Amino acid sequence: MIVVQNSQGEILQSLQPGANLREVLIAGGCAVRSSCGGQARCGQCQVRVAESGAIPYTFSERARLSGAQLAAGIRLACQLNALMDLHVEVMQPLAQMSWRALREDECSRSAWSFAPRAHTVRYGVAIDVGTTQVRLALWDLVAGVRINACSGLNPQGSYGADVLTRLMEADRAEACARALGKLIRDRIADALANMSSQSSIALSAVGEVQIVGNTAMLSLLAGLNYRMLLDPENWTRRIACQPEQTTFLRAAWGVSEAANIRLVTPLGGFVGSDLLAGVIATGLIRQPAGALLIDFGTNSEMALWDGQTLHVTATAGGPAFEGGGISCGMPAEDGAIYRIDQTGGEIKLHVLGDLAPRGLCGSALVDAAAYLLRTGQLDKVGRFTDKTSGGWVLSEGVVLKRGDIDVLQRAKAAIGAGVQWLCQQAGLETGDLTQVYACGAFGQLLTVENAQQIGLLPQTAMVHLEGNTALGGCEALLISDLAEAELAAVLAVSRIYNLAEDVGFESLFVENLYLQAIP
Repeated sequence: MIVVQNSQGEILQSLQPGANLREVLIAGGCAVRSSCGGQARCGQCQVRVAESGAIPYTFSERARLSGAQLAAGIRLACQLNALMDLHVEVMQPLAQMSWRALREDECSRSAWSFAPRAHTVRYGVAIDVGTTQVRLALWDLVAGVRINACSGLNPQGSYGADVLTRLMEADRAEACARALGKLIRDRIADALANMSSQSSIALSAVGEVQIVGNTAMLSLLAGLNYRMLLDPENWTRRIACQPEQTTFLRAAWGVSEAANIRLVTPLGGFVGSDLLAGVIATGLIRQPAGALLIDFGTNSEMALWDGQTLHVTATAGGPAFEGGGISCGMPAEDGAIYRIDQTGGEIKLHVLGDLAPRGLCGSALVDAAAYLLRTGQLDKVGRFTDKTSGGWVLSEGVVLKRGDIDVLQRAKAAIGAGVQWLCQQAGLETGDLTQVYACGAFGQLLTVENAQQIGLLPQTAMVHLEGNTALGGCEALLISDLAEAELAAVLAVSRIYNLAEDVGFESLFVENLYLQAIP
């Protein structure tokens, strides 16, 4: 038996002797941070174990935990196989799985640019399933009105912060694959129930559901073809995510028994239908040549329009853009520092919800790096110039460390190298870019000058901070036949690339690790 201490009190969980503690906690619904998927690399699944002294430490625990932590009974849950009754306190639980209403300025207005079709059902839902965030919008299809929209964390984070880690977990055991699928289906069900309650609309009246997302998230949701993504040969191929029967989804979500549920087919490989929705929302292929779209996220996708062909790829930006993998990081939610600026020689921290800072989200991480670089506290290699510095203290409990800068450098290098590589394929220079659409919650909060200074965005283009274009494009597909026609047009001119197949990308990645403008 395990006694788990959390904010709600004590929870009793039974276990089989020798069972892995992390897996037992996750199976019991305890949201444990574990961005590496239980590989002992991230050190986030820390638990305080009363009986710690009776269990030998592993090499990984001694490498990841300080002497003081070990003395205090702190262990890594992924390294503990329980052979006795344990009393456990989770030290860094995942954020509570609440839902946040999306403000009007956070929602794309792109859906209204498409003439609505004549609908035979009254209500519909658009869903964007991201690696870190899930977003939904409920529509009155007949009136052509968005009723409400919300955003919340993807609960699969306990299985890993990035898509590859989750896919490997799913591949490791069928039970893990089923659990990952159930987690996201239940999460969507919870959001639908909340929106139904707030709007006094019965879910049984919902007759249309459109879903976009990156390929990994859609395949896990459907329990279909997720193993294909672990084979690099499939990284430019179309991967079907639409179940033949959607009865199990209708039952899980309580929508109409006749509801049409569609998982919009991804372009191919890791380039999902969220990217396609973003291209629709921004009208990218209707722009002059040199228009670039970047959908920032754990799985970052980008598309470059050269006037004839849409050059598309995906790159592993990692969770830094959404506050993951950062010692003081958090998603863009209440309590997150989202912007850092300097006024009259003083640093000003802008916090979502006007609360005391609890951490910083991805946009503030960019601001912090740019400020430290500008003031000489950080060099372009990413090292603090004061060798004795333990990090930059933003507020009590929020300290930016050297390792956090390294995570940002890798994330921004993946983007910068991807931009340069796509330009090469299109026969363009970065100076030929006419406009850039920075999409996603991270993109919406960016300070453009700071992003350009550290080499996250090209310098020579007009930058549009677009926000949730994936959800906006999904809404357009929900309400309009014209959006469907635009999707067909996008597919007809798209060319997808697998960066892993090109040795030149690695060189570009290394060049872009420096904190400097994209060449």
